[in-house]
Amino acid sequence: MGVLVAALIVACCSPVLAADTIQGRWKLLSAEDVRADGRVARYPWGRKPVGAIVVEGGYCYVQIMSSDVPSFTTGKPAGEQMTAALLSTYIAYSGPCTIDEKEGSVSLKVESAWRPDYVGTDQKRFFTFDNGKLIFGPAVGSMRSGDERLTRRLTLERVTP
Repeated sequence: MGVLVAALIVACCSPVLAADTIQGRWKLLSAEDVRADGRVARYPWGRKPVGAIVVEGGYCYVQIMSSDVPSFTTGKPAGEQMTAALLSTYIAYSGPCTIDEKEGSVSLKVESAWRPDYVGTDQKRFFTFDNGKLIFGPAVGSMRSGDERLTRRLTLERVTP
């Protein structure tokens, strides 16, 4: 009986975040651009991206990069190739955000970013939960690849302190 009482006290009094809130720290598991039928069209940061999303105290932080080691061709300036690789294999931004749990959205006003032209923009992202995982990304069908509409889907898991 004493063990049961102790377990109930711990369960009631522990500062655990609810599984269905975006508040907290999240580790990226996958990043995919998917077709309307659910098939993956491309992996924007490779098959094993690295990244995190943190939502805390009215602020949001997003950082994603490819874990692939880039290679550069001869005959072209290395610096130009490195700049192009950076802009296509890395993304990071942060700023104050407003969460609408009912809509499943986060609206973020970018204050700092990996690209200066991203600063000052408003970024709205949508989220759902699937078996304890966070599914996060822009509006359905908002990405374009040729004539095809794609949806970016980030899958993340909660990081506990």
